[in-house]
Amino acid sequence: MAFDVRVTDAAFDDLDAIAGYIRQRSTAVVARKWISGLSAAIGTLAEMPTRCPIATESSDLGEEVRILLHGPKRRAYKIYFRISSGTAAASVEVFHVRHWARNVLTREEFRSRTWTWGVG
Repeated sequence: MAFDVRVTDAAFDDLDAIAGYIRQRSTAVVARKWISGLSAAIGTLAEMPTRCPIATESSDLGEEVRILLHGPKRRAYKIYFRISSGTAAASVEVFHVRHWARNVLTREEFRSRTWTWGVG
């Protein structure tokens, strides 16, 4: 089954901020390569998003949230998403991207970055 993959404005803001940081520390070419690779990784969520593990934070968030890791070990990024299969078309919502070494996602961050399904 193919899933409709949606990226929230908050996740796009994360991508812009991270690409800006990479551009400052390296080059625009490296930043574009990072964005391209991450976009391709997000695109893979259209098929079998359940292959990704449930985030350990899910129990604190009160909702099943999954994580797709992208990148080499010490430079990996967590792509946070949730799956909705209760609608006519099953979908994946990517709502946050952060470096793997940052603290876990908090309930407040989760609430500020997500919307209720069907209220888009």
